[in-house]
Amino acid sequence: MRDRAVRRRVLSQNFLVDQRVIEGLVDGSGVADGDLVLDIGAGNGLISQELARRGARVLAVERDPALAARLRAKFGTWPSVTVVEADVLKAPLPTEPFCVVANIPFGITTKILRRLLDSESGLTRADVIVQAEVARKRGTGGRGTLLNACWEPWFEFGTGARIPAVAFRPRPRVDAAILIVVRRDPPLLDPALRQDFTAFVTAAFEGARPTVASALARTLPRSRFAPLATELGFGVAALPSQLDVTQWVALFRASRGSASMAPGPARRPSPRPPAKAPPSRRQR
Repeated sequence: MRDRAVRRRVLSQNFLVDQRVIEGLVDGSGVADGDLVLDIGAGNGLISQELARRGARVLAVERDPALAARLRAKFGTWPSVTVVEADVLKAPLPTEPFCVVANIPFGITTKILRRLLDSESGLTRADVIVQAEVARKRGTGGRGTLLNACWEPWFEFGTGARIPAVAFRPRPRVDAAILIVVRRDPPLLDPALRQDFTAFVTAAFEGARPTVASALARTLPRSRFAPLATELGFGVAALPSQLDVTQWVALFRASRGSASMAPGPARRPSPRPPAKAPPSRRQR
């Protein structure tokens, strides 16, 4: 019992036990028959079980050896569920298109998002349960953070249902919510430019000078920056957190001296969050 309590604390284990919430999570993800789905931190197996009942091919990823053994016993006769005893931060991700539907460990949420979104994997959509404040921070439009700015040319973010703490065992100290991430099709920038774009945005957010204009003065002199800012709809004294993804993409293109670096125009996304149901499998 003591060892289990230690593992739960160290591995940030708060198991989702409310069946109605589990069904709502899977319903909202739009997972269809034959889809490949990762359940990261599969724990008690209830989410994996519901996914398999919908016809999904499930990779139940669990780091805790004791829980992984229980999952293997639970799903031993389920051909559509494969239990993977591994640390998702180190294990290879599928190369074919896949979704993530999971109650991920709260203590390593950002690390898991980095693993999923920074890699050149086949991720098409993620519906993940995170702390409510994290869902609000990552999934609400207009909350400009460095990580979101680096990810948004390739992914759209939204929020789903709020989940009360009583839906978990052991009960966490805060409520949770569903964070929805959907791959853009087409992207706002060619994926080959990801490293350069990330460096460009990071220089603005982490530079010693607070405004975008001052931080990017070496690559975009004020004589070029001021008319660009007017055209893109923000002030010359704007802070990095005040720009949206289309503005960052436009500034990046201008800094490279060519607007032909991307596959299409940087269209402003709809103000609504991504729809809960993903595109059909043929569209992914």
